[in-house]
Amino acid sequence: MSDRLVFPSVNFPAYPELSVQKPDGWVGLAATGLPLALAKTVEPGTFRPNVLVTLQRFGVDFSVDAAIKALNEKLKKLTRFKESSREVNEDSDGTNVVVIGRFAGSRGEMFVHCVRVVVIKREYVYDVVEITGTASALTGDNGLEEIREIVLSVTSQVS
Repeated sequence: MSDRLVFPSVNFPAYPELSVQKPDGWVGLAATGLPLALAKTVEPGTFRPNVLVTLQRFGVDFSVDAAIKALNEKLKKLTRFKESSREVNEDSDGTNVVVIGRFAGSRGEMFVHCVRVVVIKREYVYDVVEITGTASALTGDNGLEEIREIVLSVTSQVS
């Protein structure tokens, strides 16, 4: 006699439901293949501020430290990345790491970057949600604050 394994179930939980607050003047980018993605409507030829959300699942041997290490490696690969702040905290979504900084684009232009990683511990797995907001540094603090607010508005709900 055999048993049937089911996804989603207690042993194989569904992925978390993700939501984001979309400000006026921003549009969803459904065709990206990402769980969530949005970008600001701008004039042609201007960098388009965007927020992209990815989701990965890891096994029971994963850790928050591994997620932080992966984030650090990713940020090191950005040209002339300079971190300006980092926060680590716990909330109802899980462990949050928020990093704000600047980096240079391929043509020397500067970008502001706000990355939030949420590590959600489930029974047998870890779900890692990465929310990345990018805007031109030419927009000053307004661009950074706008993407930061969107990045921080992402919530997850597990069933």
